[in-house]
Amino acid sequence: MRFGICAGWERLSEAAEAGFDFAEIGVRELMPDADETAFASAKKKFSSASLPVEAANCFLPGTLNVTGPTVDTAALRRYMDIVFRRAGEVGLAVIVFGSGGARRLPEGFPVERGWEQLDDAARMAAEIADRHGVTIVMEPLRDGACNFFLRVDQGAAMVDRVAHPRLKLLADLFHMHENAEPLQNVAAAGGRLAHIHLATPAIPETGEGAAYDFPGFFAALQAAGYDGRVSLEDNPKLLQGHEPPLTSVYGAVLAYLKRQHSESATA
Repeated sequence: MRFGICAGWERLSEAAEAGFDFAEIGVRELMPDADETAFASAKKKFSSASLPVEAANCFLPGTLNVTGPTVDTAALRRYMDIVFRRAGEVGLAVIVFGSGGARRLPEGFPVERGWEQLDDAARMAAEIADRHGVTIVMEPLRDGACNFFLRVDQGAAMVDRVAHPRLKLLADLFHMHENAEPLQNVAAAGGRLAHIHLATPAIPETGEGAAYDFPGFFAALQAAGYDGRVSLEDNPKLLQGHEPPLTSVYGAVLAYLKRQHSESATA
């Protein structure tokens, strides 16, 4: 299992020093609204980064709807063409399709139609991503971040429906905890999983917070046969109040996560 971190460029040297294996950034760093000249300059950040940048999140802006009565399929395709081509150019392996604002259902909109539209958008994304060697992973979100597609078991069913090799599933411990979703759904997802998000643990170095079931989560991943990338995402913002440099707190968090993983594997 490889441990990464969701962080901005200014934190990557500290994360590398702390021992993380890779970084996950925001899709905005691919500058989807900028021309090729501007992106050519931005590409240098990827090649010179202190950590390999292997994943990106925040796929779609909230203004680019994939559900509801005003979906602009042509605009979606143009956006995805740019994002996945540039992702391939800089060597990204995974893009996370969370994007709660883009997929939120308008009040009264038929849920079944929403699923059809989300399936269509995911299929389009997978087909375009495939041309550039990138995998798209669907992320269930907590109730509050979105009103639709909230569970890992729903995501597993969606991956099966779309049935494209470049469309996979993400499980996020923070969102599962908030939704009280059973960890058994992670184990049942099996080979559909292709990326993982971890919450920030409440340890002395980070401060008080929720008691996440890290041993249970890692055990569920083991039962699923998952041994790939896992990214620490700072939910619920326990790292936000720390003054840089964050090397020591990053190191403490990483050591804790690795210990929880090791202990669950030997239990």
